[in-house]
Amino acid sequence: MAIPETQLETWSHQGSITNSANTGNSVKTAIESYTGFPEGVKFKVYLQGSYKNDTNVYGDSDVDVVVELTSSFQNNLNDEQDKAIGITKASYSLSDFRNDVDAGLASYYKRTGLSFGNKVVKIPASSNRLDAEVLTCCQYRLYYQLASDKYHSGITFKTRNTNEKVINFPVKHSDNATTKHQATNSWFKPTVRIFKNMRKYMTANSGFNNSLAPSYFIECLIANIPNNQFGRNYQTTVINCHNYLTQNSMDDFMCLNGIRPLWGDSNENWNQVDAKYFLEQIVQLWNNW
Repeated sequence: MAIPETQLETWSHQGSITNSANTGNSVKTAIESYTGFPEGVKFKVYLQGSYKNDTNVYGDSDVDVVVELTSSFQNNLNDEQDKAIGITKASYSLSDFRNDVDAGLASYYKRTGLSFGNKVVKIPASSNRLDAEVLTCCQYRLYYQLASDKYHSGITFKTRNTNEKVINFPVKHSDNATTKHQATNSWFKPTVRIFKNMRKYMTANSGFNNSLAPSYFIECLIANIPNNQFGRNYQTTVINCHNYLTQNSMDDFMCLNGIRPLWGDSNENWNQVDAKYFLEQIVQLWNNW
């Protein structure tokens, strides 16, 4: 048997977004009400992840909120290259900014249930907002040419416990997701939600380890499928997308930001072994429905 169209249509629907907006606004209020920032420090607070990209499904709880330092930035240039295009070092560091953000969150939420993890600060839900994971970072510029305006905009941060530097491009990811969605006549994001819901169903009913197929990587995987594989109905779209992934090489697949390869050895990459296993389990789910 196959998964019926009615079930796929249910899985295609977006989860609630009302409380995600409340969650983001709550964090924004917490940071903006903090009075300890030095003069001249500028930042922005925004959602990222599935709630930002409209790929959240029913039952998604954690809302990813970014607090980005924008009055200074880090980049991929050396000191000599910085000097050549007029970049000077800032006195207020990302570490200073994170300390201030931590203080602001602790003051606003009275430390009730706050958890300071390796990458994010976790804030528990209340009656009108969801659990939040707050990432403190600063602007990052990936220069592809030695000129002041020739760069890709991203974010960077260091993990608290392991001091690992992480670089992401969430705005580019979101912009490209919108472009892909439009290019597929609005089939892309519902299809991502279907694949995410299949993972959720397999985790609950057949013991699939969902850490093998993180939501971010599922979104990137589906984005690499040609636009002509989407459409007509959900059964046809899922079959076409799955067949494309299993019958063609995935070696050159990119993350949805278009900058980083999807496959690699870092925490910011997926691996094809886990991706192929995920696709194999979808076949089992489909055939045994």
